[in-house]
Amino acid sequence: MTKKDTKSRIKDVALELFNRDGFVNVRLQHISDVCGLSLGNIGYHFRTKNDILYALFSDFLEEQKLLLSEFRVLPLFEDFNRFLNSNFELQKRYVFFYKDALDLTRLYENISKKYREHLNWQELQLQGMLVFNEARGALDSKGIQDFTQKMSSLLVWASESWISRQAVTGAEELDKCSYLEMVWFLLKPYFTETGEEEFENRVVICER
Repeated sequence: MTKKDTKSRIKDVALELFNRDGFVNVRLQHISDVCGLSLGNIGYHFRTKNDILYALFSDFLEEQKLLLSEFRVLPLFEDFNRFLNSNFELQKRYVFFYKDALDLTRLYENISKKYREHLNWQELQLQGMLVFNEARGALDSKGIQDFTQKMSSLLVWASESWISRQAVTGAEELDKCSYLEMVWFLLKPYFTETGEEEFENRVVICER
């Protein structure tokens, strides 16, 4: 196994354990046992559990940025729905972060800072989507002042806090349909006739 493969293996096992047991409940020894590697071998790649956390968090941010960058090229309704589907799967893959978000951002200033910056970046990307769809006649801001800024903020926070809410309410599994319906519910009041027609004909939220 190459150095790169070993590092990836450690991250994959840590992610699985963090998701299952919560970040604070996992020790390096647990990761070592599942990986079948000595603590010294793990320490060669990641000095502490926090270093693994930072590596996973960086991976997550990069993957989410890639999703948004790809969607931004042509942000039609069906493309936005495709992004939401992919984003849901990504959040589910890194579910521990959302379940432990408050503790992690309190404990680790560098994660808190990067996450705030990332949320602001997401809002800017979605503002572009809203401007584009209003310009092409699919959305109508109804004269609301700073509509794109307010709506982009609402969309980001609704999306980013959804898993935390599910955890608090005791949901046994994450329902993608409910997630998609919640996000689109925020936008539907601003559909024009063109937007409504496109949504009905081109967007499949879920197949129950």
